[in-house]
Amino acid sequence: MPNSLVLSMPYSTIRTLLARVGIAGILLGAAVADAQVTPGMGPGMGPGGGPQQPANGNEEKKEGVAEAAPKQAGLLPTTPALPTAKGRRKKWKLVELDGYYRLRTDWFRNFNLGFFDDPGSGGSPFPRALGCTSTALNHPCDDSVSSANMRLRLEPTINLDEGTSVHIQADALDNLVLGSTPSGIDNSGVYNTTNKPPVGAFTSSQTAPVRGVNGTLDSITVKRAWGEIALPLGILKFGRMPNQWGMGIYYNAGGMDPVSGVYNYDADYGDSVDRVSFSTLIPGTNLRAMVAMDWDTTRLISSQQTSTNIGHEGHPYDLDDSDDTNGWVGVISRMDTAQEFQDTVDRGELALNYGIYFEYKTQSWDDDLTGFTPGVPFAPGTHYVPRNMKTYSPDVWLKLGYGPIVFEAEAIAQLGSVGNLDDAGLAGEADIRKFGGVGRLTYYGLERKLKIGLESGFASGDQWDNNPQGNTNIAYANQLGGPGDTTLSQFIFNKDYIVDMILWRNLEGAVNNAAYGKPFLSYEITKSIGFKVSNITSFALVPVATPGNGVAYGTEFNIDVHYQSGGLYAGIAYGILFPFGAMAHPADAADQGGKGFGWGTDANGNSNSGDPGTAHCIQTRLVLSF
Repeated sequence: MPNSLVLSMPYSTIRTLLARVGIAGILLGAAVADAQVTPGMGPGMGPGGGPQQPANGNEEKKEGVAEAAPKQAGLLPTTPALPTAKGRRKKWKLVELDGYYRLRTDWFRNFNLGFFDDPGSGGSPFPRALGCTSTALNHPCDDSVSSANMRLRLEPTINLDEGTSVHIQADALDNLVLGSTPSGIDNSGVYNTTNKPPVGAFTSSQTAPVRGVNGTLDSITVKRAWGEIALPLGILKFGRMPNQWGMGIYYNAGGMDPVSGVYNYDADYGDSVDRVSFSTLIPGTNLRAMVAMDWDTTRLISSQQTSTNIGHEGHPYDLDDSDDTNGWVGVISRMDTAQEFQDTVDRGELALNYGIYFEYKTQSWDDDLTGFTPGVPFAPGTHYVPRNMKTYSPDVWLKLGYGPIVFEAEAIAQLGSVGNLDDAGLAGEADIRKFGGVGRLTYYGLERKLKIGLESGFASGDQWDNNPQGNTNIAYANQLGGPGDTTLSQFIFNKDYIVDMILWRNLEGAVNNAAYGKPFLSYEITKSIGFKVSNITSFALVPVATPGNGVAYGTEFNIDVHYQSGGLYAGIAYGILFPFGAMAHPADAADQGGKGFGWGTDANGNSNSGDPGTAHCIQTRLVLSF
């Protein structure tokens, strides 16, 4: 991102380190193969979502086609050149501060599709306004809700020298809902009850969010911190870092996409891994390789049971090794920067990038933490259970461009087995067979101002309904199946792979048990103003797992208009969803084809069955990046 805030020191003070520049430059070229990337890396959004901007802040590419640079092994276009003459030297960047400030608003109408969110009545895809559950006389019940939220993301980099750096990602007031922390809130999280003033009557200020007091979020959260060192043979990384691969349908860091060079400022999640990795260029090839070890889960640690580990809180430790989930990752890829890829296409050549990301995970034992309370001693007893879990996850990615056409695809399989799920009420071994994939074909015209394309994706499903059935979000997904089930097959896309505005992003949470088609078109009217439109039509791969036992989820139309200049982005988007039979609540009567679920009724005797209603959404975004 542009306009980095820099603390500087004269380059002459590190002149003695110039000999390392050549080595560091060659080795840093290997870093692109690493699945984790620099702070905030993740995919850009599709049409009808939030802001996307080039990482360079809307800078125009210089006219003319770039000539192919001599291919020195491992050297990327960003490799630092030797310093200029002494009088013209730039200052070395000791500390760089990147990030952005984002304000966004959302208006959701009929996201519950006309159903009741009461679990006893079968639930609904989205909660209704609180007034709809009130028992007060003449209480309001609006089918729309609106809110505004903000985030300040800080991504500083501390450069110890040209080949050694420390990276941090921290969010201030992350997704804070505006107006949610007014003055007058006591420690119980409610308005002061001593003087009992009218709610909001004497509120003149907002206070900082404090976990457990007036909110569930802290004012500042450090999400990632890791180090990078250029060694003679490659790049060593260690710490808690972002994890990104391919198009981001499963491994998605929720920020900068290194493949497209686009930053997704609307991401709300982002994958972080506790990892040690080493990446390097494979001699004699253009391929880069990475190997990594991950700490996926350590389960209980000493500081979670302070009453039995007094004196060790300053140096917490893992209470047991055999209940850990460990991961090993290997990557081989041919991956250019976004600018390199485009320069190759502009020269009339075929640009081809590809790679495979392979992950192996294992867990021997596990803890059944039912009833566990932090700070209270945990006695394993029968709660220490065998797991015998192994998974193998190959993820293949391909991107090619020629002339005005670019094609990109990613496919992943999750294979393996879980030897014991007795603590979950399932007997016997369960096999893991999950599959997902995406393909996108894009045509560029009118000097690349026009984009027309088609994206299609799928995620395998299982036969089990959510619990309750009408709560379609993946938070209620029954991923372990039920009695007699020997195969776990529900694949779920990453939440930050944003396909649309309503169905998959909010009502379902992420693509799962589905195949979808998404034609899209975008056009840059000027250098600063553009729009994009898309249609997303989705179908269930396993209809029996949907609330309506139907094949078609629905069709959705999204349109987005935006303005961007330098570090400023402003946009407004509208979405409308026409839900079909898979989102319906069929009547229970046998002669009407119902399946006897028993949808129930509300306090007034209204049935929770019927056809789904149309949903609408309006979103606005304002972003300042630096």
